[in-house]
Amino acid sequence: MNGIHTRRALGRACLGGALALASAAADATVTLYGRIDTDIEYQKGPDGGATQMTDNASRWGLRGSEELGGGLRAAFGLEQGFGADNGVATTPQFRNAFVGLQGGFGAIALGRLDSATIVGSPIYSQVTQNIDFAIHDAGATAIGTRVLNARNRVSNALGYMTPSFGGFSLRARMNLGGPDPATPNTRSPVQAEDDFRQFDLGLNYSAGKFAAGLGYSRDAKSGGLVANDFRDKVQAVASYDFTVINLYGIVGRDRYAGTATTRTDVPYWLVGFSVPYGAHKVTVNYMQRAVQRDPQGRLSKVQASYGYSLSKRTMPYVFFDREDPNSHKSGDTVTTVGVGIQHKF
Repeated sequence: MNGIHTRRALGRACLGGALALASAAADATVTLYGRIDTDIEYQKGPDGGATQMTDNASRWGLRGSEELGGGLRAAFGLEQGFGADNGVATTPQFRNAFVGLQGGFGAIALGRLDSATIVGSPIYSQVTQNIDFAIHDAGATAIGTRVLNARNRVSNALGYMTPSFGGFSLRARMNLGGPDPATPNTRSPVQAEDDFRQFDLGLNYSAGKFAAGLGYSRDAKSGGLVANDFRDKVQAVASYDFTVINLYGIVGRDRYAGTATTRTDVPYWLVGFSVPYGAHKVTVNYMQRAVQRDPQGRLSKVQASYGYSLSKRTMPYVFFDREDPNSHKSGDTVTTVGVGIQHKF
């Protein structure tokens, strides 16, 4: 009899343990996601034309959360970039890697942060929430870094996002580790983490079909800025969705430690629209940015794209992009046309 009671007790203990694990699993979730985006494009520039296959910021990642009780939730994320055309990992290998908390106070995150994290990106998230890219912000159509200096991805960072108050919300971020090696915002080497600070703020508003944002950023070094270092920026963005057409625009100014032969103030602007119709979507953008190292030059870029959604995840597309990197120089215009497929999972 004692053996029977012992087996029953062990059975109840195992059942209790299994229920506890099931309850814990119900409170925690992990999601695998990603995107593969590849095109074949023809590009013609100063040195002639070429046809090539190009990856456009393909990536895969894991995101997860755990309910802690009392409205508090833990969250984490890991996102790795790779070239779908050649299988090579990006540098740095992880686009983001963070851990954080969410609750009634908003959200806080630490690590390598970008717009895909729980706190978003103060400047770049204003771009993604108000404008439409010509298919993707990558490859020939990339504008986030090249034109807008949207300061998206930084390491060794602390980020915070408030809850929404009557449509208003605020994002703030401080970076302690220097600029992203792939998209540097400063032109001089950073010797140590305590030698550099990067600050970003983004105030956002959304009400129905209207959205807008104001952004501010600045860089600081313990030894002071050197010639042509980025100093600060201001940005304003707005959009209105008329259902049949979405109109949007951005205007901003980046300030540098200019010299007698380079710019201190670098203005930029973008206007565009997108037209969704069922599974179809057309996007057209035009933008300009002053050339920092040439006081007489400006960059101009026009792009158009068409995508057809075969499903919520799969979209073949075509695009056109024409960029004049410097109006002060002749013969440097680059024109690109391409056809590709984007799949999200």
